[in-house]
Amino acid sequence: MNTIKKIAAAMAAVFCLTTAAGCSLEKGFMGNTEEVALEPGDYFAVISIMDYGDITVKLFPSAAPNAVKQFIKLAENNSYDGRTIHRVVKDKLIQGGSLTGTGFDGDVAKQEHFDIETSKYMCHYYGALCMAKSADGNYRQFYIVNNNTPAQIDELAQTLKAQLDDPEIGGKMLEEDKKFYKEYSTKLANLPEEVKERYSHVGGLYDLDGQDTVFGQVVDGFDVLEKLNEVETVNGNKTDDKQDIASKPIDEIVIEKIEILKIAAEETEETTATQKTRPTKAPEPTEDSEQIVVDDDNAPDTEENTADPEPAAPSEDDTNAEPNTPAEDENPDAAEDTEGENADNTEEETEAETADNGEDGRPEEETAA
Repeated sequence: MNTIKKIAAAMAAVFCLTTAAGCSLEKGFMGNTEEVALEPGDYFAVISIMDYGDITVKLFPSAAPNAVKQFIKLAENNSYDGRTIHRVVKDKLIQGGSLTGTGFDGDVAKQEHFDIETSKYMCHYYGALCMAKSADGNYRQFYIVNNNTPAQIDELAQTLKAQLDDPEIGGKMLEEDKKFYKEYSTKLANLPEEVKERYSHVGGLYDLDGQDTVFGQVVDGFDVLEKLNEVETVNGNKTDDKQDIASKPIDEIVIEKIEILKIAAEETEETTATQKTRPTKAPEPTEDSEQIVVDDDNAPDTEENTADPEPAAPSEDDTNAEPNTPAEDENPDAAEDTEGENADNTEEETEAETADNGEDGRPEEETAA
């Protein structure tokens, strides 16, 4: 049953990658599913974490134009400078960028948020840069996947199917639960082979695919991610506290700055010289890019609108229990609606909270009256 418990934590929206996903992207686009390297014409970000070092991330404006545009705008306006990494879920993710450094972004107008963008080849692999969403959508908080444990997705899907076919387990389940787990097993088995292969090598949080926007991939600075993964944490992030997950760093982790650069190619008859230059503005969506929004109707809402990365799996003791309805993630348990964090009572009464990730450390954003 341990295997089932590891794989049955997805929301209904998990892997809801439509056939249209990525259809307007350049033919042959593989996103971060192939080996990622910086090339001429690429935008990239250097995230400098005080006392830890730099994390270099390649951005994918063609796959997530709105997310990249917003991230670049905020970075170039120095809006991330001095903010914190307020959430560290060991072997899952790091999350930061909130306005208050607590997972709360204050009173943000709904129109400031933007929709989720997904592509079947932009996945939550180790090192993926993602938007942490709230009930209103994406805004400013981001998270980086920090799980490098290889995932054998085909084996997980087969194990789940076997458990469901077992009369002592699946035979005693409520029909609604059985239907959910069957569909989840099928979705796992039907993932593109390239995606399953990539997860088997680099690891990640595959259960978040199709729920949150992946708009970048770490290409350098994995040693910084490893150091951040080992920081000491305590309770203090609302959503994680409910699951007794200590995710608030004891010592403040400060984002010193985020620098946006572009690699420009200067071609001559004999050679091509590549140099780094600052972009004058954020890249605009083009006809070759498409914003793909996950249909919210595909995932049942919960009180906090957060998705759980690892839903509880069926067991003989649970077969007569109420079905576990997948909750919608705010982001990897993204921000508190992208990741809820404890704030002063005054803040909770006056500020909208960006929720921390949902169960098992998903990114989420949370709004609180």
